[in-house]
Amino acid sequence: MIATSRYWTIQVIDSPLLVNNKLKGGYKAKLILSAKEFFMIHFPQLASLTTLSLEQSKYIQVSLWKLFHSVSDIRERALAGLCLRCYISQIILTTCKKIPHICQPKAEMAFSYIDLLPFVLNDDGRKLMILDSEGQTQLILNHDDTTRSIVKGGELFSVEILQKFNPNLDSSESLDNWIWRLAQQNQNLKSFLWEFGVRTSSNWALLCKNIPHSLEQHLQKGDRKIIEVFHAVYRRDRRNSDKKGRCSEPTPNQLQEMRDLLHQRNITLSSLGELMFHFKRIAEVLQQDTLSKKIGGPKTIPLEVYNESTKQYICTIRLDYHEPDVEEIELEQIKDNFHALFEQILYESVAKVIKKHIEYLSKSKGYKSFAQRFPEGLQLYYKENKTLGEIAQMWEISWYKVRRIFVLEDFMNKVQAQTEENFLETIFKTSTVFMSTTINQSPDFLKNVAESVRDYALKKTFNDAYAELLNGKRYRKNSLFAQMIRRYLNNSFNHLA
Repeated sequence: MIATSRYWTIQVIDSPLLVNNKLKGGYKAKLILSAKEFFMIHFPQLASLTTLSLEQSKYIQVSLWKLFHSVSDIRERALAGLCLRCYISQIILTTCKKIPHICQPKAEMAFSYIDLLPFVLNDDGRKLMILDSEGQTQLILNHDDTTRSIVKGGELFSVEILQKFNPNLDSSESLDNWIWRLAQQNQNLKSFLWEFGVRTSSNWALLCKNIPHSLEQHLQKGDRKIIEVFHAVYRRDRRNSDKKGRCSEPTPNQLQEMRDLLHQRNITLSSLGELMFHFKRIAEVLQQDTLSKKIGGPKTIPLEVYNESTKQYICTIRLDYHEPDVEEIELEQIKDNFHALFEQILYESVAKVIKKHIEYLSKSKGYKSFAQRFPEGLQLYYKENKTLGEIAQMWEISWYKVRRIFVLEDFMNKVQAQTEENFLETIFKTSTVFMSTTINQSPDFLKNVAESVRDYALKKTFNDAYAELLNGKRYRKNSLFAQMIRRYLNNSFNHLA
C-alpha cells in the first residue's frame, strides 16, 4: 500500500537534531499545494483514498510520466513531473536510510544516512522543471511559461531519474527499483562511500563482464563489438597497471584506441562522446539485469511494503556493495559459461573415449573379438541396467573378462580427464581475448580455473557416476554421464540404421 500524499509531499533536507548524543532527522516533509491540486484534478477518484495499491500507484506513475514527456501544455508537463519528484524523494530517503546498515552491519557506523542526503536529495520542489525536446537537458519553467537552462552542476537528481525511466519498456523496472538503483549508483554518493572502503558496482565493472545471451534482445546491433573492444583495451590496461578496486572511467587515449578498433570492424563513431554514450547505454541494460538477479524475479517488486500493525513502510530489498577486480569478473563469467558448455563437451569426450577404447580393444590379443561389441555392452549396462555378471552370462564368458573389457572406472577417469582438458581449452578460447596475459601475470589464475572446472565436473555428474559403479542392479543409472552415453549410443545406432 502507498500513501496518496506521496505524490504531493516532497522530502527535503533540514537541520538534524542532536538526541542522546546522536543526530536525528536531517529531513522534513514539505507539502506542495500545486502538486496536490494537479493530482486532485487528474485523479479525483484515487485522490480521496487514504492509501493506494501497487497497481493503482503504477497506473498513476505511468500516467504522470506520459504527461511529463508528451503533453503540449508546458505547465501540465511540469506539474506532472513535480508529482513524480515528490514520490521520488521518498524512495531516495528510504535508500539513504538503508545504505549505512547494508554497508556497516554489526559495526560502529562511520557515517549515517544524514551524510548521504546532500548527494541525492537536492530537490526542494520550489521550481517547476521540464526537459528539452531531446529529453537531455533540464529546464526551469518561468512564470510566463518561458524556460531557462538550469545552472551547470545544479541539476536535480529527481529529474535525472525521470530522464532515464521509461515504464513502457517491456523489461522496465518499477519506478521504486529504478530510483533505488540510480540513487545507490549516484557518482557523488559512490565517491563518498569509497572513502569509507565501501565498494560499489560501477558501469565500468559491469562492462568488464561478458554480455549474457539472454540480454541479446535488449541490445542494439554492434553492441557486442563495442563490448569486445572495451575488453581488449580497458581490461588490458587495468591488468598491466596492477590496479585493484574501483574501475574508473576510461581515459581519452583508451577511448580513442577503442574507437579506432571499432572503425577496423566497420563501426564508425563521430566522436569519443558518442562512444561514451554507447558504453553508458549498454551499462544501463547490464545494471537492470544485475538488479533483477539480486531481487530474484520480476522487476516490479516494491522497495517497501506497508505494515498494518505498525503503520509504517518497511524496506524489502538488500543490495550488496561490491566492485569486483578483473580477475573476479573473469572467473564469474567463466562460471556462467560452464552451464552452456558442459553437456556439449561431456558428450564429445564420451564419444572420443569410446572410440579410443574400441581401438585399444581391437589391438588387444585377448579381447580383439569384443572390440565391436563394446558399444553393445555399454547399451546393456547403462540403458538396460544389466550387471557385469549378467552381461558375462549373455556373452558366455567369465565375469573377470567382462570387467577387463569394460574397465569402467578407468573408462570413466579418461572421460573426466578429457572433459576437463577440453573444458579448459574451450574456456580460454571463448572467454577473453587476453586470457593468456592473465595466466602469465598471475600463476595461480590457471590453477584456480582448473580447480573450478574439476569441482564443477565432479558436482555436475562424476560424483554421481562413480556412485553408480558402487551400487547394485536396482540402482538406476541416471547421472549426466550415463545420459550422455545413452545419447551417444542412440545417435550411433540411428546413424547405422
